[in-house]
Parts: sequence; structure tokens; C-alpha cells
Amino acid sequence: MNHNNEQVSYTKTGTTAPNLWLTALALKRPVTTVMIMLSLFLTGLVASRLLPQESWPKVNAPFVLVNVPYGGSTPAEVERLITRPVEEALATMGGITKMRSRSRAGSASIELQMALNADLDDKVLEAREKVDMIAHLLPEDVQRVNVQKFSTGDMPILTLVLSGETDLSTAYDFLNRELIRKIERIHGVAKTELRGVNSPQIEIKLDSTRLAMNRVDQAQLLADLRASNFSVRSPVVMNGHRTFRVSPQGEYKSLADIGNYQVKPGVRLKDVAVVGLKQQVRRSEIRTDRKKSVGLEVFKESDANVIEVSETVVSLIERLKVSEDFKHINISVKNNSGNQIQESLTELLLAGLVGIVLSFFVLLLFFRNHRVTLVVVISVPISLSFALAGMYFLGYSINNLTLAGLFIAVGLLIDNSVVICESIIQQQGKLVSQYQKIMQGVNNVSIAVLSGTLTTVIIFLPMLMGEKTFLTILIENIAVAICLPLLASLVVAKTIIPLMLSRIENKQLAQLTTEGPINQWYRPKLEKVLVSPKLAALIIVVLCGLGLVAKSVVDSNKEFSKAERNLWVIYNIQGGHKFQDVASYVDEMEDYLYKNKDKFYINSVDSRIYSGYASSQLKLKSDIPISEKELKEIIRQGFPVTAIARPSFNWSEQKNDIMEVSITGASTQRLLRLGDEIIPKLKAIDGFAEVGFDDSAERQELMLRINSEQVSRLSLTTQDVASRISTALRGVNLRSLRNKGEGETAIRLVFYPQEAIPLEVIKQLPIIESQGRLVTLQQLVTFDSVNVMQTINREQRETLLNIMINLEDISRKDAMTEIKKVMDAYQFPSGYQWRTGQDYQAEMESMQEMMLNMILAFALIFIVMAALFESLLMPIAILSSILLAFIGVYFTFAITGMAIDDKAQLGMLILMGIVVNNGIVLIDQINKLKCSSQNLIEPILTACTSRVRPILMTVATTIIGLIPVAIASSDNEAYPMAIAIIGGLIFSTFTSLFIVPLCYLMLVKLGERSARRFAIAKRFADKHINVG
Repeated sequence: MNHNNEQVSYTKTGTTAPNLWLTALALKRPVTTVMIMLSLFLTGLVASRLLPQESWPKVNAPFVLVNVPYGGSTPAEVERLITRPVEEALATMGGITKMRSRSRAGSASIELQMALNADLDDKVLEAREKVDMIAHLLPEDVQRVNVQKFSTGDMPILTLVLSGETDLSTAYDFLNRELIRKIERIHGVAKTELRGVNSPQIEIKLDSTRLAMNRVDQAQLLADLRASNFSVRSPVVMNGHRTFRVSPQGEYKSLADIGNYQVKPGVRLKDVAVVGLKQQVRRSEIRTDRKKSVGLEVFKESDANVIEVSETVVSLIERLKVSEDFKHINISVKNNSGNQIQESLTELLLAGLVGIVLSFFVLLLFFRNHRVTLVVVISVPISLSFALAGMYFLGYSINNLTLAGLFIAVGLLIDNSVVICESIIQQQGKLVSQYQKIMQGVNNVSIAVLSGTLTTVIIFLPMLMGEKTFLTILIENIAVAICLPLLASLVVAKTIIPLMLSRIENKQLAQLTTEGPINQWYRPKLEKVLVSPKLAALIIVVLCGLGLVAKSVVDSNKEFSKAERNLWVIYNIQGGHKFQDVASYVDEMEDYLYKNKDKFYINSVDSRIYSGYASSQLKLKSDIPISEKELKEIIRQGFPVTAIARPSFNWSEQKNDIMEVSITGASTQRLLRLGDEIIPKLKAIDGFAEVGFDDSAERQELMLRINSEQVSRLSLTTQDVASRISTALRGVNLRSLRNKGEGETAIRLVFYPQEAIPLEVIKQLPIIESQGRLVTLQQLVTFDSVNVMQTINREQRETLLNIMINLEDISRKDAMTEIKKVMDAYQFPSGYQWRTGQDYQAEMESMQEMMLNMILAFALIFIVMAALFESLLMPIAILSSILLAFIGVYFTFAITGMAIDDKAQLGMLILMGIVVNNGIVLIDQINKLKCSSQNLIEPILTACTSRVRPILMTVATTIIGLIPVAIASSDNEAYPMAIAIIGGLIFSTFTSLFIVPLCYLMLVKLGERSARRFAIAKRFADKHINVG
């Protein structure tokens, strides 16, 4: 075959049209084309092995975190002594968009939100410098200030849960020696963090009686101990021709060194204190299925392969399980990121293979030729391979988001090949060469497939081109994983498909037909619609009305999600209570839940217990015949009654069940009183099942008020008394004891090591005044019991209190309307106000951003189609398919009982780019035929009938390709997207096949009428102007 001669005969100028040069190159240089494609395919296979594999893409979230541990302190102390000074220093930094802080018993946390394009490394250094500048203002026993940035790459790749016959919370040395160090020696492991185990510490327990007998001043002893444990380096010293480096050493080497420290002549530390290695007092507990357990999180190095590291760690764990040391310890692996990625990759491959096989049989029903069907189906693995190569060179990784994008792309990769293949088949039977048939077939749909692909790609442009946010960076990974395979499929459809079809015998292609029972059924139905536009318009109105009804149903859907079938019981501890008391009540709750395990459809219960907070996670069975609301009500009825807690289901993992209201102001006490007045008003609203403070709310605290007059008479200062009280009640951290090869052991000076010190003991605390006389604390202070916040939250350097609301039978939108009525009617004091919670604000911002992106995507699609058809009216006919697709999405989610979340909204965004493809194929063909006919209905019928088969084939292969994806990904990111695309595409296809041609006909007639009226008006104007 002489392709050159045929090419000249095909075009008037002797040159190939720009939209056909790829096809011409493939047909003219088949070996070169195959070699190029094979090279790219192999590159993709190699890239699939080299692509980094991680749970989430590496994103440096725009946050700088400052944490200041301060053990034994109250939230009010932490706020006054640490949080406020640090906030004042950090406020002088530039580029801060929001500042939040949390002051808890034992630590202060300050979170700085920066602009997304800020250099976080520089900001971390700047924050350290700011804190260092005010270090002298912080308490002397603040040992360290942690400043760090947050990155998704810093998340743990493995979580281990250990439980045994004995209490592991005291087994720090054993776990550190036999487990932690072995894991940290594995290549690629950066660090580990142990939860629920306290390392032993050296405790110096002062005896107040011995201090008094030996006339040892507590404050002076503390100062001496702080100065005694040191190690410094001095310059080099010359001695003749020899040099020596002087290194004064004053470090403790053992417990004996500490006990023998000379406090004063004739008095050693062991004479006034008991020095020993003690286990820290337990203040937290982790339980897994009622067994006391500890958790171990494993973190990888930034450049390590998550799958390789996790496999090596798991292999070590399996060996340890059978060892004698761990004979009575159960180790279970939870949240294995490497395993999750491997499973997702396997599911992707399986879904792709199943989709290819199913698509093959579907296309075989249409083509009835296995060779042609294979030619079309082969575009899927080739396109995926090209996409993986592109992802590698662009610096992306295999993670949950890119996998979700690839899942969705699998169902879309055959579309272009089907359209081009069908168009080439339609050219068979013409008395021209095979080359011309293929070129003409590609030419007929070239612009349509290009526009269809671009409309799917450009919908992501608003998010990728606009201001960078955390959401857009995450969506970028999904977008790249969808767009690269689609663009690759376009290239494959214009090169490999025509090339392979050219190698099939003409007789076989000539025997293929594009006519069938579908065409015969479709044409008369479409004709009835076109000649009865009023009836069709009425049907459209009815469909829109039903869509609104479906939307209202979807908005109220709050069923269990597929990924998380858990309930969370939050105990809402009332006031201050011992850890043992809280743990005892959790025991009662777990007894109740396990006695009714089958009735409540519970698999297991995991609990977290602290002194002022406790929660239990109820892991439910998969087949629950009742709704979440009904199950909650059944469980709630039998909650054990107690005065120390008010258990509720408030902090469910399903955010659509929770609303948060924040009250801001200066005084924490005033905020608590305002909250007590507002909560009953909110409880009266129907649908608000449980209303209460979050875990930051009040608990009782003992306040000591110093009598300044009495203190001054004893030649003391209030600061002297306050420091002695702080040392006695809270304890003081001293410089650690360094053990060669064993790390460091903390040293703590205490009076009373117990979790809760008896009030009478506190009152008898001895204090030595300046003349050496001994007085007790109760002679200098008065004792009051007050309510304080367990956690003091601040935002923009203003204190806030959060009220949590558990919703039942009310949508978030309606709930917010009711909340506004109550809060706006309440008279807040000057300087106090309310606002919606942080989660709701973020949700609204995300929804507004997604809505804006949809509007911009809609506009971009309109622009592309207006340029394609050189018309402002024709795109409207095609865009009607988007409205029909959204109606289909709401029908689907209403039937399945699912709620539309951000992933489903992303699926709707992708759907916008998919459904217009069918309209483009129809309108493009109508425009090519209408010039040859005076009757507009006839070319519409002919064009639509000729294109109905490829449209149904592409839709069928897309849906068939997405069904295994939806099934395989029912527990991950792709599931809501796949369901939205499937439901919207099915409904849109079968309605737009009739409504798009009808809209086209109506718009053409509207344009003609407008043109006639304009012409009449022009003639009228010209006539009168000429007469004038």
C-alpha cells in the first residue's frame, strides 16, 4: 500500500491536518511507532517499581507546633506562666494567619498556622529564636521547648498493640531492651514512640520532718541540687610542650552518688530524703478488648520505602512472637500502612483486570469480533503504564490519593478507543483505500474525542491554578492520577488503535456493522420526543422536581459509613477524680457492654483512660439490622449511673453527627457560667440529643490564697511561699542521670509522690522562715475549692470554651439555623461572643471552595465547547447533561442511603467532565449532517442514531470498569467517587440521549427566530433611517 499517494489524495493541499498528524505518523512509520510505545510501556513498568510508596503524599502542612512540657502543673499555671508569654513572643513573627493554644495540666501547646507558601524550615527556626529570647521569663524547671513542623510524612507507618497476662505498663526496661531497640536498628526506621508505659525515674523524696530537724531550707537545697549535676568543657591548657584539655566533671554516676551528696556539713542528701529508682505514678491506661495494653508507633525515615520497612518490622515481630521472652505477651499489628498500600495496589490490579475482562465481553457483544475487541481493550494497560511513567518523572508517589485517582481512571480509559474504532468501522464499505478509511474515521471524531478528554482534564484547573490550600494539594494527587491516564488513552486511541486496525483484513472490518436493534429501538423513540417538545419539557420539569426531593433525602442521610462502623463513648468526667476512680467506672461500663455484646452488635471495645478524660471505642459488627440512632438509644438506656461521669456518644467519628459552638472572652470562670446558661437552651431544641462541654470543661481545683501580711511579718515574700508550695506539691525535674550505653534516667525531687495528696498533709507542709523558726502552710494560706477548666483553649490570644452537640434526626444546616436563633437571642456581656466551631467553619470553607471550583469548571467546559462549535447556544444543549447527571447522583445516594461527603463531591466534579463527552459526540455529528438537509429533525435523527452505539459502548465500559473499582474500594477514598460517577452516568446517559437533541433543536429554532426578528428590526430601522 502506498500511503504517500493516498495521503495526497486524501487532502487538497497534500499535507496532513494538524489533528491527524499522530495517526498519519503511526500509519506511515508503524515500526517506529511500536518501538516508541513499547519503550514507554516498559518505562512505565520500571517506574511502577521505582515510584515511592507511602500512605499519604508528603505535604508540609502550614503549621508550626510549639510544645512546652511542665509536669505537675495546673492548666491555669500553664496558661499564666508559659502559654501567654510564649504567645506574646510568637505574635511578633510575620506570616501567621491564625494562632491557637491549649494549656493542659502538664504542658502547653501553641499552634501557628502559616500561609501555605511559607518556608516552614525558616519559620521553625524563627519560632525557636523567639522562644529562646523569652526563656528567662519561663519557670526555671522548664527543661525543654519542642518546636516542629507537621508533615504527612511524619505519620506512623505501623502501630503495635501489646497485651499480656501481666501489666506491661511497668515493663519499660524490658520493652526498651527487647523490642524498641531491635526495631530502631532496622534500616529505614527513624524512631518509635511508646504509649501507655512510663519509664522509671530516680525519685528524691524529701522528708519534711528530717528537713526541719537538720534545719535544711527547701529552697536552698533545690538550688544546690540544680547546680551540682554538671559537665562542662574548658579550653586547652599548656604545660611546657604538652597540651591538656580540662574537662571539669560534676555529674552523678550512680544512685549512691546522689544519696551521698553533701547538703551541708555533716548532712548528706540521704539523711533528709529517700533516694531510689521508682516507677512513675500511672496516669493513663490503654485497653484492647478489656486487656491492659501498651501501644508502639513506628515511624520511617523520609526516603525509606514504607512497604519494605513495614515488612521488615512485621517480620521481626513474627520472630519475637515465638521467642521465649514474648511467650506470654500478645503483639498485634494495627494500622499497617505498608500492608494497606499493598492491598490497594492488589485491588487496583484486580479491579483493572476484572474491568478489562468485563469490558472485553461487553464490547464483544457490540463488535462481534474478538480481534477488534482486543485492539480496543489493550488501551487500558498501555495507558496505565504511560501514566505511571509520567507520575514518576513528575515526582509523585503511590499513595491513597493517587490510587483513588487510578481506580477512577480505570473505568474511563476505553472511551476514546471505542469512539475512534466505531468511527473507522463506519467508513468500511466506501470505495476508497484502507488508509483513507482509517484517516477519515479518525478525522470524523478527532475533535470530539480531543474536546471530551480536555473537558475531563480542565475541571481540575481551578483547583490547581488557584491559591494553594491543603485541600487543593491533596486533590492534585487525585487529579494527576486521573488526567495522565486519560491523556495517554487519547494518544493511544489516535496511534495504536488505527495502526492495529490497519493490520486487520479489510474483509473482517467490512463484515462489521454499526447498525443493530439498539438503533432500531432508539430512532422512533427519539423522533417522538422531537415532535412532542412540550411533553418532553414537562418530563424534564418532573425529573428536576424529583431531583430536589432526592437531594433533601440525601441531606438527611447519616447511616454508618462503610469504612468506619464504630461508636465512641465519651465519659465526660465531672470535676477532679483519681485515675483509679475513673478506671473503676470504665470497668463498670465495659462489664455492661460485654454482657450485652450480641444485643449491641459489638465485636470488641477499646478504651483510653486518663485522670480527667476517658473514652471507649465500640467496634461493631458488619451486619447491623437497625439504624445508628436506634442502636445508640438501646445502649444509652443501660449506662451505669455514677456521680463522676456523664457518658454520651458525643465525639462520634462521623462529623456529620456533631456540631460545635465556641464562646470566646477573657475570663475562664465567666465563660463557664455563660456555658451553664446556654446549654439548657440548646438542649431544648428538637434533634439535639446530647449537649455539653467538650473535654476542656470544668473540674474542681484547690486554690491557696496567701496571707501577705502574715508572710511579711515572718520576713518572707509571697514568691518564697509560692515557690515552696510549688516544689512540695508539684515536684521539680532535675538534670538527668547519664548512663553509658543505657541512655538517660530522669531525676525528680518530690515531697509527695502520690497522685492525690491528702488535704491535711498539705496543710502541715513545713516552711522555715528567715530566723530559722518552723511554721506550717496552714498558718500562711487559706484554702478554697473552685471550678476551673481542664484545658484552656485560646485562639488569636483569646480564651474560648467549646460546647458539643450530638445531632439526631436533624441536618447540620437546620441545626445551625436553630443554633443561630438561640445564640443571637442571648445577651452576651461586653467582650464576649460566640462563633461556630472550627470543624464546621472548615467544612463550610471546603464546601464553598468546592462549589466555586464546580462553577469555574462549568465555565471552562462552556468555553471549550463554545470554541469548538463556534456558538454560544450549542454548549447549553450539552451542559444540560450535567444537570441530569447531578439528578442521577442524588437518586443514587438517596436509594443507597449514603450521605454526600467531600469525596462524593469530587466524584460529581469528575462526572461533569465525563457526561459532556456524549453530548459533544452527538452535537458534533449533527453539525456535520445538518448542512445537507433542509429538515433539521432528519439530520438530528441520523446523527444520533449513528452515534448511539459508541455512546452506549463507552458508557457501558466505563460503568463496568468502575463497578469492580467500587466493590474493591468500598473501604477507601475511591468508593464515594465511584458511586457518584456510576449513578450520575447511568441516569444522564439514558436521559441525555433524548434531552440533548431536543435542547439542540429548540436552541437552533430559538436562534433562527432571533435572527429573523433581528433582520426584520434591521430592515425596519434601515427603511425609516433612509426615509428620514
